[in-house]
Amino acid sequence: MERKAQIQILETIAVLFIFFILIALGFIFYTKIFKSNLETEKEEFSQAKSVNIAQRAMFMPELQCSDDNIVKENCIDILKLQSAKQIIEDNIIYYDLLEFSDISIIQIYPNPEEWKLYSRTTGDFRNNFTTNVPISLFNPITKEHGFGILTIQTLTR
Repeated sequence: MERKAQIQILETIAVLFIFFILIALGFIFYTKIFKSNLETEKEEFSQAKSVNIAQRAMFMPELQCSDDNIVKENCIDILKLQSAKQIIEDNIIYYDLLEFSDISIIQIYPNPEEWKLYSRTTGDFRNNFTTNVPISLFNPITKEHGFGILTIQTLTR
């Protein structure tokens, strides 16, 4: 009788040991899945932030084309662009608006030219997202339209 009780106690200990091993493996599996989902959500958030900054830059009144007080979509006035760089550098409010990013405009047609509008890329960042937006560049002096690309490089931690 005493031997039978010892065997039952050993069986119970073995079952509990296996049970706790299965629980530990399940917990490890759950934490790995949770970490990978967290990284995916973090990357999606960073991409959404990059697109948000791109939209802010596109719809800045300091850059938009207008004709008889009608704002044209996806159009940037070259004269406004040339003076906006200094305005953006002088006012600290743009740091909150454009955060840590690098914004440049490249004219492809008719004359290749590049303007660096905003640059604030100091610090340690893990993610770097680039958003390219095709735009029309309007020269109000010659009344000509050109084609260009608005490039926004967003840095996130």
